[in-house]
Amino acid sequence: MKTLRQSLGYLIAGILLYFLIKPFLQTHTQLKDASFQIHYGWLVCSFVAILFYWSAYLYPFATLLSGITEKQVSFRTAFTLFHLANITRYLPGRIWGVVRLLSLSNQFGVSKTAVGSSLTLHVGVETALGGLIAMSLLFSKQTQATAQTVLENVSGHTLLFTLVGLGCIAGVLFFIPTVSTHARQFLKTLRSTGTPLFQKSFRHQWLNIFATHLLLWCCQGFAFFLFLRSLASVAWTDAGILTTCYAFAWIAGFLSFLTPGGLGVREGLLSLLLSSYMPISQATLVALLCRVWILSAELVLAGAAFYLRKKSNFEHECD
Repeated sequence: MKTLRQSLGYLIAGILLYFLIKPFLQTHTQLKDASFQIHYGWLVCSFVAILFYWSAYLYPFATLLSGITEKQVSFRTAFTLFHLANITRYLPGRIWGVVRLLSLSNQFGVSKTAVGSSLTLHVGVETALGGLIAMSLLFSKQTQATAQTVLENVSGHTLLFTLVGLGCIAGVLFFIPTVSTHARQFLKTLRSTGTPLFQKSFRHQWLNIFATHLLLWCCQGFAFFLFLRSLASVAWTDAGILTTCYAFAWIAGFLSFLTPGGLGVREGLLSLLLSSYMPISQATLVALLCRVWILSAELVLAGAAFYLRKKSNFEHECD
């Protein structure tokens, strides 16, 4: 049985590696002319910032989980549970991260229903705020002024991914009435369970959750800007618009059901948006390296979660 689990782990790792390398292989012809100089100081700062983001990301999730279960769920529990499962979201099918999260829930003393409900609300708030930030890009004078030039220089591969991403966003907007109906039914079900999430005493917690998610988006955007500074000459005055570009690409990748973790779609749209600030070949390479940058942080935190899990099991055995 142990050998089977190890073999399955190697198989999953191989599949994950394939889907991560595939975008590089598909765009290798665009990368021949790409050149940049790495500023390691900014790169280290950006990595610290993205690690902080992925760590603080679990605070709203822990708050929601505590409200639904009506018992205090520690940040450490939420951190370990989430990051043990998060890395599997890159597997084909888009559902394995959630499946893994739910399968681990009982081991941490929380029900699958509570974890699923908390995750839904958590991601829902994150996506709604990210969508508002992303939509502001459409009103950017700089984006409107450079749109025609960008379209003349992008490759067909990048443009295809961009159109797919925009199509996903348009599809979601088209189905807003249906989505809102299901959302109301979901919230009505939560209210019927008597959860304290909708009691007056929890209102200040909701304000904290929304405020935290807004700060998390700022943190994530700032980390991305520092990452860009480590690879390209971008002005500090462009930090806001570049954060918006990142949010737009993130939303498109999140709404795409074609690839695991939005692989390809997010990078294609991000390279299109970044081409306003650097040559298209460099923008493509930066977009692909951005995925490696994020994945590296996720792997570090997954390793930390695995260590905390082993340490917790050891402490229980000693008791």
